[in-house]
Amino acid sequence: MTKQFSYSQALLALAIAFLALSLFKFTLHLPAIISVIDKTTKTVDSVSPKVDDIVNEVALVRVEIGKVRELVLQQTPAILTQVANSLPVVQQAIAESEHYSRQLPTVLSQLASIEQQVAKLQASMPAILKRVDAVVKTTNNTTAEVALWRSHSTKYLAEIELSREYIPQYLTRIENTIVDAKTIGSEASSGIVSGFFKGVISLPFEMVAGLTGIVDKDSRSAKYLTAQDVALMQEKVVTLLNDDNQRKSVWQNTDSGNRGTIIKGKATTRNKQQCLNVTFNNHFGSEKETLKEQMCIDDKGLWKVI
Repeated sequence: MTKQFSYSQALLALAIAFLALSLFKFTLHLPAIISVIDKTTKTVDSVSPKVDDIVNEVALVRVEIGKVRELVLQQTPAILTQVANSLPVVQQAIAESEHYSRQLPTVLSQLASIEQQVAKLQASMPAILKRVDAVVKTTNNTTAEVALWRSHSTKYLAEIELSREYIPQYLTRIENTIVDAKTIGSEASSGIVSGFFKGVISLPFEMVAGLTGIVDKDSRSAKYLTAQDVALMQEKVVTLLNDDNQRKSVWQNTDSGNRGTIIKGKATTRNKQQCLNVTFNNHFGSEKETLKEQMCIDDKGLWKVI
């Protein structure tokens, strides 16, 4: 009897054969696996004694962690208090930061304006530099001219020094130059009253005419004072009355030996004119006399004895 070929049996045979081959290959690796197991066993045996130490150390670590937790719990309130105290400062810093942030647009605008001005300045720099160069050139020229004048400076200084020596002499001669009564009479149209600098000072005739009453005709001063004395008094009183900052004036005639002081007193008003009370203290020889006059200024600006 002939048996038919069966695919299932063939596949089963192949599977068995493959399994046998796999078992064979596995058996080939068994020595290596056993060797690794032996090494692992030895390692476990060597580590096993240390496990107790590790457990003990872990227990110690847990104790330390407990202590740390307890310390943290103790310090937490203080930390929270510090945080609470720092909150206002933080809020203030935040508020200031917000204020500064609001100011930033204005600052940026100003910076932009400054940049524009700087740009304009940079654009005008060439012209400015040209002007500076011109100034430097002018300064150099001036320095050169000053250098040329230095050689003459010593001569000028010498002449000035000589002038200083002669000035006191000139002033003495000026003060001693007085026009007498004949000169006043012959030059009445110009009113020459006293000498000063170039020889004489001329007061308007109408001004001199208004001052003739400063010495009462019935007084002792009218008897002893000379025409030169009166001319000096006229000159000094005009200067005193026209100087708001001066309250007192002194006159002295070296020729006659007479002298006096003029004191400006209280201001008054008379007939709508501005007036001043003036005191004349006259000294002649060993005698003296005080005269008080009221002097007013008219619409022409001339002072007259009232």
